[in-house]
Amino acid sequence: MRNVSPSWKNALPYFGTLLIFALIFWRIPIAKVGAALEQAPVLKFFGVFLPFCAFYWLVDSFCLTWVVCRFNAELRLRDILPIRASMYLLALINSNLGQGGVAWYLHRKTGVPFLEMLSSILFIALMEVYQLFFFSTLGVIFYHPNAPAQVEIVRVLRVAYVVAWLLLVAVMAFFAQARRNSRIRARIVGSRLGAIAGTFLAARPSDYAIVLGIKAPGFMLSVLAQYWALALFGIAIPFVKLMLFLPLVFLAAALPISVAHLGTSQAAWLLFFSGSAPNAKILAYSLAAHFTFMFCNGLIGLFYLPRASRELTALDATPPGDK
Repeated sequence: MRNVSPSWKNALPYFGTLLIFALIFWRIPIAKVGAALEQAPVLKFFGVFLPFCAFYWLVDSFCLTWVVCRFNAELRLRDILPIRASMYLLALINSNLGQGGVAWYLHRKTGVPFLEMLSSILFIALMEVYQLFFFSTLGVIFYHPNAPAQVEIVRVLRVAYVVAWLLLVAVMAFFAQARRNSRIRARIVGSRLGAIAGTFLAARPSDYAIVLGIKAPGFMLSVLAQYWALALFGIAIPFVKLMLFLPLVFLAAALPISVAHLGTSQAAWLLFFSGSAPNAKILAYSLAAHFTFMFCNGLIGLFYLPRASRELTALDATPPGDK
């Protein structure tokens, strides 16, 4: 019998989102936020975020193509572009659905087992997290906070990042040892999660560095896009400060406790940037930028959705062995 999640578990992200916004608007009058939103230069926001979303989609697709070709099967970039774009529509609601959809498509497209494809998707996801750690670590090094609260945050981040980087080194060292030690390798491969560990087992330190290098331009452009959009909204935040705290906003948005990355993202904007402008204006900007980004990603996804749907339908009708 298929295991179905209880309805109350499915409702938790919605309750989480409502609770976060209830707490936010308990402190910040909603009328002030509405007044600040009326000042949002919508067309100019689209002029900033639409090119960024298109560039990020290309970088994202190229990274996925490189990883799949390196660890799983030969595929062309043009095979990846439509499905990567269309899965942004699912990821707007639930990023895990988007990742799983890509893994399933690649499994059907290449005949490689689903869990092996999922291993490559998880490898990219881990590197996306550490890309944020990397740039935020640079921010910790070069940014000198003045407010006592931010001084304390930076002090905590220094400890957290040391732990995070040591953890990554430990993971890389463990799988490197497994490649050299046949007994450890056999235990990993023979375990229930052996297939999911496949890409991590095969990945060398240079592979980690290459994926970080491929992803880096996308993040740098995201910081520039936010920097320009903030200026259009009349908010001045130093670029290095954005590099330090924006990764933490992205990490907060990725937490699976809200819907469509809402709530946690706005709370993080208020936590890290409240001293740069009135709270109502920071909140209004975070909402305007968030929905503009979602809409631009949705446009790209909708443009490629018919083609991706045709390919998925064709793959679903074709036995894996007949491709």
